[in-house]
Amino acid sequence: MKDTVMGIIKDVETTDIFRHGSHCVNQIAMRTLRNGDLLAVFNEERFPFHHDSGQTLMTRSTDGGKSWSPPHVVLPWSQTEGNWDCGICELEDGTLLVNLTITGFFKRGVRPEQPSWSAHPRTDEWGDWSWTYKLQGWLGTFVIKSTDGGATWTKPIPVNVRPLKHGGCRLGSWLLPNGSLLMGLYGRIRGYEEEGEGETTRSALMRSDDGGDNWEYFSTLGYDPASIIDYEEPALLRLKDGRLVCFMRTHTQPSSDAKNMVMTISEDDGFSWTPPKWTNIWGYPAELIALQDGRYLMVYGYRRPPYGVRGILSEDGVTWDVKNEFIIREGGVPGRTETDTPGSSRMTPESGKLASGGIDWHHPGIYQHIGYPSVAQVEDGTIVCAYHEWTDDPKPLQYLLCTRFRV
Repeated sequence: MKDTVMGIIKDVETTDIFRHGSHCVNQIAMRTLRNGDLLAVFNEERFPFHHDSGQTLMTRSTDGGKSWSPPHVVLPWSQTEGNWDCGICELEDGTLLVNLTITGFFKRGVRPEQPSWSAHPRTDEWGDWSWTYKLQGWLGTFVIKSTDGGATWTKPIPVNVRPLKHGGCRLGSWLLPNGSLLMGLYGRIRGYEEEGEGETTRSALMRSDDGGDNWEYFSTLGYDPASIIDYEEPALLRLKDGRLVCFMRTHTQPSSDAKNMVMTISEDDGFSWTPPKWTNIWGYPAELIALQDGRYLMVYGYRRPPYGVRGILSEDGVTWDVKNEFIIREGGVPGRTETDTPGSSRMTPESGKLASGGIDWHHPGIYQHIGYPSVAQVEDGTIVCAYHEWTDDPKPLQYLLCTRFRV
């Protein structure tokens, strides 16, 4: 692994945020608070591999990302539920609002008459979860709120995503100048979760005008009526002139091949959007911020060799070109594993499974899951980009780190 600046970024410094001794931690989302602190939420898996059945944790940095507080649990897991895909937002009155997805990871309720097709996961801590890849179900999108800086939290408040059957989160909500909230989600109308029913995923905005207690479908960001293109994990940016820009991750069906990101623009605070326009930028997912010097920055994961996290600068927030791409971090996929690794819990038991031995970076299975960067700028102008990658240990685990730099 290496950091590559390519003459664009300087004063590069990479440090750990958090490593767990036996669980994967991933998908961090970060914001700069009004008091200058960096506040981040992330997912702790309940297993030593990516499983989307974990719990949401929070950590804080008071020195611009140089060091981070020991994390504490925001919403804990249980024997039957997990949560992940969290994001953070600070409201005008200082209230913290975390959005996340809650899923039921149900074990068998009826004694089976035959073994499960899956051999994983089975642990001393959680017992036999080998049926979860078929029995799990997304329970919905929720928000929780804190008025004491994250010490205590409300019970989960359900987000109305109708007419979608479900909404998957990626980043925290965004505040409009009038105090309303926009939440970017992706989902489907005819079916639950990410695939099925011959329908691709769409991206949409939910809106709340009462501080996150009640939500309503506000607008569609991207949707393909032919069900060929998936539009997922939207990332919003407000320009100096008030327009909103949104980037989305894309895949084409039936191959599920990842394609370039698309961009769409709104001139009416997110009520209507231009048709998605293909960019020449490959990578996903993204986050965008306005910089202190008037420029705009987008960061995104790069999940193909040589892997890592990349960024692009734009002068106007509308013109983005891969020729301005730079590398923030390269690598993140381990070289070997001494044990078999199960595939994704969201697919069939064999999907993404990897045998012990050397890891082929062209076919890394679940180990391609790196990146998911989040970015913020602190008072002295330093940019902090947080993300996850895999350790290079005999039993690799996802962990969190951040790179500080200037442009």
